[in-house]
Amino acid sequence: MCQLAAYVGDRPIAPLLLRALELQEPLYAGHATGLGVIDDGVLRVVKDSGPVARVKHATDIGSLEGTAGIAHSRYNGKARDDPRYNVREMSHPFLNDDGSLALMHNGTIYNYREHWERLREVHPFKSYVEEIDAITDSEVAVHMLSDALAEGKSMEAAFREVTPQLTGGFLLAAITPDEPETVWMANWYQPCVVAVGDDEAMFCSSPIGFHDIRHEMDRIFEPPRNSILKLTRGKVEITTMDPGRRLYDWKMDEGRAADVILRIVKERKEIDVVKLSNVLNAEGWAEAFGVSPESFKKESLQGFRLVNEYFGFMDKLVASGFLKEKIDLRTEGGHPDTPRLSYSLA
Repeated sequence: MCQLAAYVGDRPIAPLLLRALELQEPLYAGHATGLGVIDDGVLRVVKDSGPVARVKHATDIGSLEGTAGIAHSRYNGKARDDPRYNVREMSHPFLNDDGSLALMHNGTIYNYREHWERLREVHPFKSYVEEIDAITDSEVAVHMLSDALAEGKSMEAAFREVTPQLTGGFLLAAITPDEPETVWMANWYQPCVVAVGDDEAMFCSSPIGFHDIRHEMDRIFEPPRNSILKLTRGKVEITTMDPGRRLYDWKMDEGRAADVILRIVKERKEIDVVKLSNVLNAEGWAEAFGVSPESFKKESLQGFRLVNEYFGFMDKLVASGFLKEKIDLRTEGGHPDTPRLSYSLA
């Protein structure tokens, strides 16, 4: 589960978006960091493996300027333990062939290999690592979207063509010099929070990304899933992404959820946010929602994700005094000092 941010407006864009990533990093991400901006009609991207602090030190990412930008902090289960899956080329955002489109992705595209087999005949895949015969599932999306745009479709129409072809959970965010003060997003089932202010708009995966500026924004809200979003200055336009997709209608029983989580934390004594989430999937959450593990797994394959609901509920347990939390640094993805949130009983 990656953590993302995007912005349209006049604030210094690199410090704003990199800070938003740093605030979100301990939740899941931190294996790689990237930033793409539109600066005076030119698309610029800087990215590298490692958490924000490492990439700020190793590159000139902090000097990027512009009025629209997308930023990405990558988490990958394979990359966590094997640095071969965490090379610079696997970090986001990804560019299309002529550098006129940058795209970042959160989630998992389960059918990416079938798209890759078709697209690799006509597009180079820069994330390909021969040693492990692997690309990121995310890179197929930039080429699919670029091909749709090349046919003369608008960005919204291109998203509508591409997204029904993707299975799994995903949020795609793109910028192009053709619309220098716009961030486009298509979200099926990933965490998404939007803020609108005076002549500016911003997106973060988690509400914590707005921590430093939340009081300067007019409105912060979670838009509906299965949506296409167009972020421009002081405005967010929202339309349905795919009318054929079905959203789940489960309700969490917070009492059951608390019992399950506290039981797991007690057994493990201390557990980080990622491992706890993995333990909860699928039996733990199935119990909390009062559904069968088989039903939960089936919905997960259709894209269902429980992310900000999970983080928000954990915050409740901490605020209520049941749990205590801390952030420590560990080696992940071949880099030391990767921040990770952990829980223990209070």
